[in-house]
Amino acid sequence: MTNDGTRHELLAYIVDHGGATVAELCTHLGLSDATIRRHLDKLALDGLLTTTEVRRPVGRPSRRYEATNDGVSRERDHSGALAARLLEQIRLGHHDEAEVAQGLATELVAKHLHEVRSADPEERIAETVAVLRSEGILDGWEATEAGYLLRNHGCPYRSAADASDCVCESDRLAIQQLLGAAVEQKGSVAHGDATCEYFVDVADLTTAVAGRAASAARRGEERVSPRV
Repeated sequence: MTNDGTRHELLAYIVDHGGATVAELCTHLGLSDATIRRHLDKLALDGLLTTTEVRRPVGRPSRRYEATNDGVSRERDHSGALAARLLEQIRLGHHDEAEVAQGLATELVAKHLHEVRSADPEERIAETVAVLRSEGILDGWEATEAGYLLRNHGCPYRSAADASDCVCESDRLAIQQLLGAAVEQKGSVAHGDATCEYFVDVADLTTAVAGRAASAARRGEERVSPRV
């Protein structure tokens, strides 16, 4: 792998995970401590990384590397795609922010809905995260007793999100429409939180997925029913 390729891999991992230590990066890439540090120093010199100290119960604090706004933009800048979708909304005559947010979400869902098919709640979450990872909107999820937390560590269009909540709302609506269940936004990078975080209630998603499966089954029965 070239130096540029290695740095790209390091920065992408750091953006996707919200930060990383040298030890984590060594394990991820299988490179020596010295090699990893050399590349991290170059990325920091270019203004793409910053560092924070993480205190441990025993021993010296470890250093955690995190992407700056420029670093996130280098790896996850979808401003061009957003601009194209916004122009389409203008062409359709949508000007109200709520209307634009809904239109942006609908356009994104139409592009990816065929990729989200599972009738299993957790599999549907995983499918949704996978398709929206390609758009820079989500990069991970976890299950809790109450529901599912979907996260994104780097805003794909930070300048637009800083200017208006419209694009953040469009992302929430897109996630909601792909899952078919209510989605609550718990955190926003644009508002100063560490991650964009979305919550989906377990019961709501289970009911929604079961309803979709039942509807699909009925449609299948209608197609095979003999005509009288």
